[in-house]
Amino acid sequence: MLKLHGKTGDNMADNNYFHTAYAYSADGTDRFTTVYPNLNLLDGTKDFSGAGWTNVSGVPNDGTFKGLTIKSKSSQWNGLYKNYTIPEDGDYVFSVYTSASADGVNPAMVISKNSTVIKNTVISTTMFDMQRFDYVCENLKKGDVVSGRIDKSGTATGKVSVAGHKWEKGSIATPYMPSASEVTTADWPKYVGTYVDTNPVSSTDPSKYDWDEMKYRVYLDGVPVGGSKLLSFDLENLKAGTSYNVQVSQINGNIESDKSESVAFKTTLTQ
Repeated sequence: MLKLHGKTGDNMADNNYFHTAYAYSADGTDRFTTVYPNLNLLDGTKDFSGAGWTNVSGVPNDGTFKGLTIKSKSSQWNGLYKNYTIPEDGDYVFSVYTSASADGVNPAMVISKNSTVIKNTVISTTMFDMQRFDYVCENLKKGDVVSGRIDKSGTATGKVSVAGHKWEKGSIATPYMPSASEVTTADWPKYVGTYVDTNPVSSTDPSKYDWDEMKYRVYLDGVPVGGSKLLSFDLENLKAGTSYNVQVSQINGNIESDKSESVAFKTTLTQ
């Protein structure tokens, strides 16, 4: 039986802190994250498929990166994007992989809200390989229509490439994932890393963690929130006086079992 350890906030009874991270490689270096990945709020981001994409017509595919289709543009401005309508108030994050094939092509991140540009910033004026960039849109309101894109803002000969557009709720960008309707077991991190020390802040150095294959995935109110290699898991940042439902599935390579029956519990009120 999976043993769940729930806690609200960051304080523990003693001064030892159990740290967890996730990755797609056994050494923790591929898409390392201390926050379990959120699902993408956009569909069709793996290969720019489906309806809703703007400026995608006539832009050729240009290989793949981490299994994601790359599209590259040599002309200025009018980067590829897809609108997203905010379903509830809060912070949201846009992220995307991009690269510049030459100095002076100057890829710029452009974020729009309700058809008004709220950010237009050059990422780099020199060439660079595929990297992930993100931007947090704070205090968005239900019904806001947002979009994120990368434009070629420079006049130099060369191309700007993009892949893996993602919108997610929250203020922390997590690794690329497809949407809820597209995700498969193979898309989730395969490895979980852990260590214990007296620092409440988790390290971003993969070498600090002991890595092993993930054996169990934990769902909180139907949403994956983490995984474990043992029959034990910490549910963190729970709200006091709140009811939750927990389920667990077993992982074997790229095969995931059906989720267990839901177990309901309620956190205690703070004193």
